[in-house]
Amino acid sequence: MNFRYRMPYAYFLVFLLLLSTACSEKTDTEDIGPLFERQESPVNSYLYSYQDSLPLKAALAAFQLEPGLQIELLAAEPLVADPAAFAFDETGVLYVAENTGYPDPVDGTAREMEGTIARLEDRDGDGKFDYRTDFVTGLSYPNGILPWKGGVFVTCAPHLYYFKDTSGNGKADIREIVLRGFDDSKTAQIRVSHPVLGLDGWVYLTSGLTGGKVHAPSRPDKEPVEFTASDSRFHPETLEFERTAGRSQFGLAFDAFGRRFGSSNRHPLQHLVLEPRHLERNPHLPFSNTVQNVSPVESEALVFPISKSVTTADYIPRLMGRSHQGTFTSACGTLIFQGPGLSEAHVGNAFICEPAQNLVQRQRLEKKGATFVSQRVHEGWEFLASSDTWFNPVFLGHGPNGALYLADMYRKTIDHPAYVPEETRPALDFSSGKNQGRIYRIRAKGPEMPVNSFVFPKKDPVSLSETLKALSDGDAWSRETAFRLLLEAKPAESLAALRSLAREATLPETRVRALWLVHHTAGMSPELLRAALQDPHPGVREQGLWLAARSKNLIPQVEAQIFERSEDPEPRVRFAAALVLGEQSGEGKVAPLAHIAYQDAADSWLRTAVLAGLNNQTLGFLQLLRESSNEPASAGMRELFSDLGKLLAASHSFETSKNLILSIWAEETTLAEAALLAGLCQGLAEKDGQFLHLDQLGLTENQLKAWRAELTTLLNAASTAEDDRIRAVRTLGYFPPGQTENLLGSLLTPDQSNAVQLEAVTALTRQNHSKAGKLLTEAQQWKTFTPQIKAAVINRLVSQPVLLEELIHALKTGAIPAADIPSTTRQALMKSANPRVQSAADSLFDFLEEGGRMEVFSRYKEVLTLVGDFAAGKAVFRKQCAVCHRHSGEGAEVGPDLTGIGNQPASAILLHTLVPNYEILPEYQTTTVQTTDGRQLSGRILSESAHSIRLKTSFGTEETLLRSRIERMENPGTSLMPDGLEQTMTRQDLANLLSFLKGSSYP
Repeated sequence: MNFRYRMPYAYFLVFLLLLSTACSEKTDTEDIGPLFERQESPVNSYLYSYQDSLPLKAALAAFQLEPGLQIELLAAEPLVADPAAFAFDETGVLYVAENTGYPDPVDGTAREMEGTIARLEDRDGDGKFDYRTDFVTGLSYPNGILPWKGGVFVTCAPHLYYFKDTSGNGKADIREIVLRGFDDSKTAQIRVSHPVLGLDGWVYLTSGLTGGKVHAPSRPDKEPVEFTASDSRFHPETLEFERTAGRSQFGLAFDAFGRRFGSSNRHPLQHLVLEPRHLERNPHLPFSNTVQNVSPVESEALVFPISKSVTTADYIPRLMGRSHQGTFTSACGTLIFQGPGLSEAHVGNAFICEPAQNLVQRQRLEKKGATFVSQRVHEGWEFLASSDTWFNPVFLGHGPNGALYLADMYRKTIDHPAYVPEETRPALDFSSGKNQGRIYRIRAKGPEMPVNSFVFPKKDPVSLSETLKALSDGDAWSRETAFRLLLEAKPAESLAALRSLAREATLPETRVRALWLVHHTAGMSPELLRAALQDPHPGVREQGLWLAARSKNLIPQVEAQIFERSEDPEPRVRFAAALVLGEQSGEGKVAPLAHIAYQDAADSWLRTAVLAGLNNQTLGFLQLLRESSNEPASAGMRELFSDLGKLLAASHSFETSKNLILSIWAEETTLAEAALLAGLCQGLAEKDGQFLHLDQLGLTENQLKAWRAELTTLLNAASTAEDDRIRAVRTLGYFPPGQTENLLGSLLTPDQSNAVQLEAVTALTRQNHSKAGKLLTEAQQWKTFTPQIKAAVINRLVSQPVLLEELIHALKTGAIPAADIPSTTRQALMKSANPRVQSAADSLFDFLEEGGRMEVFSRYKEVLTLVGDFAAGKAVFRKQCAVCHRHSGEGAEVGPDLTGIGNQPASAILLHTLVPNYEILPEYQTTTVQTTDGRQLSGRILSESAHSIRLKTSFGTEETLLRSRIERMENPGTSLMPDGLEQTMTRQDLANLLSFLKGSSYP
């Protein structure tokens, strides 16, 4: 059937303009980019036609796609609208989560129940969808979908649903709430999403940066699981629910060998390396990090848009540091591509959507120790980009014929109004594009799709033999579909074939899936596990280890092969071996763990994997390490010894630690043993607050003097590495009062690195001696401190009563200006439970804290009319902002990176500077902690486990605190950025700062 269109002349001109833009070539001979071909394909299906295909053809012409590939339109409005996620079932039906109600109201009005699950079919067999059924209607904001047993799981906070059609009319008649209690109090774009089936048979979910109190209504015998922002998983049959590693926002994917990757707005690709359970088995391990940034992040996560996106890059003044044109601001829809439909070079690459700048980036993954690193494949251009600012790619997926499939939510403004200041919202259009959207397919260039040699999709019932054949397909979607079907049915008659595939399949990806299916079908044997552990492919060996951990009854029969993996040539396999060995009891695991430690001490993930599994074997492990090598310890080994010292002190009695310190000190001390001693001292001090100084160990005055001399020599030696100097400074902080303050104070000079100075501040103040307080608050000394050192000193001075007295005295005498104290600290002191401190703070700070912040903003709007100076603004940034923010690689990483903030309006930058609590993302909210020994810390939580939290303090350092040492922890919901910055700057300073941040003279 042929269709004719009458093309209005104006549309024709627009169309030609778009075509010419898409086809234009660079003329700069020094940087000739690729030759992009015009993208065009028929947009009408035999059974379904669009009344006017001109806009759809123009959208295709606006694409700039990697040469050698082509993009095809499979469905568009009104066949599909607002697609946020999709999934194919085995018959080729496409289920689409349509988030038409987005964005949710910001004024507190009732949510719009416009969300739909659409069911799309290709009835004429031309590879494009031509028939729609509203499978489910009346949802709020559906954003994730996964086929399961003839139906689909759908994430739609606060629920996770299961929908199924049992009548055959294409509409769900089973509507079950499988899980409820996910947090839906935040905006719709930061909620649970992305259900993905793992090899272990669990369904994994992103947190969306929120948590919840989740339970299965059908399992009233189970207690709800309450958790803060954390990814999670549930078992589709037992409905068990638990939190997992990661805080992914809107992106979650597995690679072919079961490694999980997530993403968040400014962190395009993150590897979720460890699970909480790995850390929780050792309650004394002061480590809570589980996520590795694989890709460059924030200001280094470059993108190359070809659009002039006024909505996201010019007019939407989101949180400071969030909207950075030319870098990722809305990374989502992550996929590790495994299909054959592009090229062999694309297999294993990561593809990441950036809807705010209308593009999709391709990154190449490479192994790096226990984890990975990725980089852009293309420099200066993107895998897919559009000049159409309405193009909003939000989701990527595998599908039939090995192609890459993409959901375009096609909106004029994709950002949520909650992140736009109220005064700007009326100027933006958040509705245009509702009920529009497209599904695209990207494949290798060619006139026709390749002949389908795959089993799936198949509309007729699929036999067991066909499903097993699909498990061996070279196409990832076919393998994934076969795996799911076999997991759903667990047919006992499949075991023989699965065992054969697990040993003999050509593709290692098939061997891995077959192994897991054997496990799920309760057919694992020692012989098959041994074969997996000795497989030629490291990905199979790694999964063999995870399977061994789940086959505890078989471990005695494969123990030798598990131990052998400690010497595996692949670091990732050794990492898995360390974690699996750590679950075993007895002394047998100590030697292989020590071997891994020697080989991989420089890798923090492998160090942690080893230490997490030691439990009551720590002393034996230490003895083996000290006896096994006479070679000088590497920097990694010294770090391992330091970590081991902290772990030993935390897990053993004071007497045991004391005797160990004395025995080590009595011998000739190597750098590794010096690191061990520093770790032991730190661990004792952090354990229960009872250990204060080294004289508690029974050392004589002469012994202390000799030790101090050794540390001084180490500090002064030009050849000493910085990490060793820092550990020496830390140890000096444990000497009795009066012995090391002057030495430590001498390190607070500009010729010392910031890291050494910061450690000296901590060492001085941990002695809790007024001399340290006097030294740090002396007027001339105070003037020499950089902003970061000042922040560290203030943070330490207010954390302990004696030091606080010195700070108050210095403020009263004028040695320290009151304005140097951040507003958050001033306010905390003015609310102190100590009446004397409160009174002193009131008299010192009252004049600085008066007046509402919006009133201040109104008074300072005149700054926007002043002419700023870029160079002077850079100096202001270094003095006032660099202690917390980075810009162009300079500064600290406490708050958001401000590189590229210049695309925001100056009024928005001024607003967030003067009213930092106007809008705060959860990850930048302040957390205050009081420890059992009286210390007070404030910062933002980087990660947490059942036994510890990792805090980025307000002066740029990281603190890992065991939960057993935390007396009180609060999150007041405020920004780490203090109020009152205008009190330390003139109006001209502010104008200069705006000029610097805007990147030019302003206005």
